[in-house]
Amino acid sequence: MNQLKNIAVVVFLLSTLMVSAQEQQETQKDNRPVKDIFGNGLLFDQQTVRGALPGAFEFVIQHRFGTMQNGIQDLWGIYSSSNVRLGINYGISNNITLGFGTTRYNKLQDFNWKIALLKQTRSGSIPFSLTYYGNVVIDARPKDIFGPISSYKFIHRLSFFNQLIFARKFSDNLSLLMAPSVSNFNAVNYGYENANYSMSFGGRLKVTKKMNLIAGYDIPLGNKKDSTIFRPKPNLSCGLEIGSATHTFQVFVTNSDYLVNQYVLSLNTNSLKNNGLLVGLNITVRF
Repeated sequence: MNQLKNIAVVVFLLSTLMVSAQEQQETQKDNRPVKDIFGNGLLFDQQTVRGALPGAFEFVIQHRFGTMQNGIQDLWGIYSSSNVRLGINYGISNNITLGFGTTRYNKLQDFNWKIALLKQTRSGSIPFSLTYYGNVVIDARPKDIFGPISSYKFIHRLSFFNQLIFARKFSDNLSLLMAPSVSNFNAVNYGYENANYSMSFGGRLKVTKKMNLIAGYDIPLGNKKDSTIFRPKPNLSCGLEIGSATHTFQVFVTNSDYLVNQYVLSLNTNSLKNNGLLVGLNITVRF
């Protein structure tokens, strides 16, 4: 009888340990980061919490046609003057991405970085992802653009951008982000501000396994009562995203033709009221 009791105790203890180990394994699995909050590192002109895979390169092409205000004369901006940015990103680790890009407008050369600070977990222990994005941009136009040659300094060419990106995947189909940011220009024309603040919103709604509807809105923040200071126009974008493991293609309508963050958020003059809409394309190729 005692032997049967001992066996029963041993079986009970083993089953308890197995259940505990299984629960612990499930808890660890649930605490893994949520996968693919966004399908691409770019959402129109703005950033998402997604970075390049560690040890992998991304090649990015951003293209903006001209505005549609001339109608059929230039085929609603298709044959008008366009802006293009070519960029390359590299994943240093699971949390750090470094990049470089060159843009046609103003001959901008940007060095950028993206650092994941928090990642949303499947268990909900961390309810959202938080990523810091920053860049430094060099305006490579001739010196006389920046005023008298006698007062020219290289630092006049520099601008900086800092942003915190909050994102959450609410379901398998819906992801949203919110991103406050600050832009700083070392040299500006009269009537413009060196420091500019803004708030960006974005979302992705999955339609099929490879196709998403995407939308975004950028709001400049500041003192709108002072009429002597230039105020950039808000930027509204919506379109379609098609993606796979190696490529992401976005086609959309927007009202900003700048392609570098601080220029998009601080210098946009295109308004929805004056027919400032244009067609944009983004292509990301992953190696």
